[in-house]
Amino acid sequence: MRTTSSRAGSPAPAPAPRPTEPARGAVAIARFENLVALAEEKRDLPTRTALERDVRLVRFEDGKLEIALEPGAPKSLVHELSRKLAEWTGRRWLVVVSTEAGAPSLRAQLEAQRSELVRGVRADPLVQSVLSRFPGAEIVDVRRREPDAVPAEPAAEEAGAVLDESSAFGSRGAEDAVDDDF
Repeated sequence: MRTTSSRAGSPAPAPAPRPTEPARGAVAIARFENLVALAEEKRDLPTRTALERDVRLVRFEDGKLEIALEPGAPKSLVHELSRKLAEWTGRRWLVVVSTEAGAPSLRAQLEAQRSELVRGVRADPLVQSVLSRFPGAEIVDVRRREPDAVPAEPAAEEAGAVLDESSAFGSRGAEDAVDDDF
């Protein structure tokens, strides 16, 4: 078998990786939210903040980011994103500013969700009665309640008590830890 090369006696250069294959050690990013998480992981708070506040997503593909910018976005944002994405992922990224409006920024989406949550709470009759009872009161924050974790009960031997299901205070025959003599 014979290889061809530009110089006599030197082997042919290895074929370049196909564009669809990520380079060895390259990081693939499936969604825009993963990109924001990567900025957080890299502890690059200015980039994370810019992605959340100044970027309206138009299209996202691994290796290509098409965005619209909020009016107050820094002029250098697109260049900085391209540079940092290449640094973080190990391959070139195409960052394009689109003429399309794009989705609302992540921050705008979060604020809209919060406003909807407050609107829902404000519509609750009990909340309305409290607000009417206290003029000038306002809803400052609303948080979704996480399901309460059921605390594990210590084993009876570990607790040092004998439990009796007939009494909420334990077995009537068990020794009291409280001195009844006053």
